[in-house]
Amino acid sequence: PHFLYNTVETINCYAVIEDSREIREIVDAMAFMLRYALHTNLNEITIANELNHIRNYLIILNHRMEREFEIDVDIPPGLLLEKMVRFTLQPLVENAFEHGFRKRISEQHRIRIHAWTDEEDLLMTVEDNGAGIPADRLAEIRSSLSSNRLSGKAPEGRLGDGIGLLNVHRRVQMAFGERYGLSIDGEPGKGTSV
Repeated sequence: PHFLYNTVETINCYAVIEDSREIREIVDAMAFMLRYALHTNLNEITIANELNHIRNYLIILNHRMEREFEIDVDIPPGLLLEKMVRFTLQPLVENAFEHGFRKRISEQHRIRIHAWTDEEDLLMTVEDNGAGIPADRLAEIRSSLSSNRLSGKAPEGRLGDGIGLLNVHRRVQMAFGERYGLSIDGEPGKGTSV
């Protein structure tokens, strides 16, 4: 980690010398993400921590994308300090960009992160207005989540499709119990909700 931090700081120094705001912004976001991954105490992870991690992820992504996107965070302030599993939200947001937005051209890509409580549980959704999911693929993903197994090959022949969702699902279950985890819904052309 020290070597990586020093390397990031060296890149940042070059960015200052070259007067590149963009490079400084990307490097600062990457440094935060690195610290979050390596040094955050698992018992201290809150919704606010996860949102800050997503903010830094999106700073980097914004420099890579050629299209505009909008993030709507609908979380009551009283829930920001609720505990959650680290790296839960960012993989779900990343899925929207990798699977939902890549396959659908629209004026504005939108993601909505929403949290609320019912009588005893904290519930969260990550919704997008991307391409959605065909019914057969949705059934495969749901089956993988319910049986806690990888689904095998993706329709396009890529290995690993759905691994991020299953990873998040398993980690949530390990932290909070079998009755918790992810559920997914989607419809072609109408986006996805996890």
